[in-house]
Amino acid sequence: MDSHDRSLDGLKMCLNHSQSGIEESLTELESDFRSWLHHPHQRTLWSKLIEHLISFRWVLDQHFTRVAGEGYLENIASRTPGLYPELREIEYCQLRLIDVLDALVHDVQNYDPERDWIGDMFEQFRSLHRDILVEESQERWLVERGLA
Repeated sequence: MDSHDRSLDGLKMCLNHSQSGIEESLTELESDFRSWLHHPHQRTLWSKLIEHLISFRWVLDQHFTRVAGEGYLENIASRTPGLYPELREIEYCQLRLIDVLDALVHDVQNYDPERDWIGDMFEQFRSLHRDILVEESQERWLVERGLA
């Protein structure tokens, strides 16, 4: 195995590791949302959810930074220039996902039990969760396509 192959294997391993962390965080957040949904008046659950959402926002942003721009996917696209349109779509999707997450963090932080229903925010999160998983599959597809 030459250094080029090791480099590409390392790239795939780093991407998989980063995506695993995202998926683990999403599972934890879903659990936090479920707990809050079932016990809406427990401020400790609400505070824990906010803390985890803010932490996840940072983790997701770091993942996207490592993946796009000068990161893993850019490396792949530079080897296979025909993949640049797909890379740009992924980058656009990443920006949209961060915006949706920011709106969700804002909604949870400003939760008013007189006005808001937790179930709506939970559904927003579940939709975001699905969209992040789709975006991750697009990342994997681009890597597989670029290394084929």
